[in-house]
Amino acid sequence: MGLVSVIIEILVDGDKSICEKALGVLDHICDCKEGREKAYENALIVAVLIKKILRVSDLASELSVSILWKLFKNSQDRSEDGGVVVEALQTGAFQKLLVLLQVGCGGKHKREAQRVAKTAESL
Repeated sequence: MGLVSVIIEILVDGDKSICEKALGVLDHICDCKEGREKAYENALIVAVLIKKILRVSDLASELSVSILWKLFKNSQDRSEDGGVVVEALQTGAFQKLLVLLQVGCGGKHKREAQRVAKTAESL
């Protein structure tokens, strides 16, 4: 149905409330393999997620990290060249995650941010 593409378009132009809701939907979409596959197909997803970290709200940052973690932890099965992780590194994810960890985020999302940063660091 193209839901991932629609959500990415919403994230690019949406206000705080709309972005948080769209990220929440995208987070749930990425819980299943089919949803992640559709997300991997969208060339803008990583850049848009990284841009939302620390720019919209704490909730948006947490949801963006959660989505990135879901994409990262499952991307190793898809690509030998690092795929999504390399793309994230090229768009500044590692620096944003370090800043996010320094300013603080809560519980589960802190662990996810640490895992994403470690995955990025290992490349």
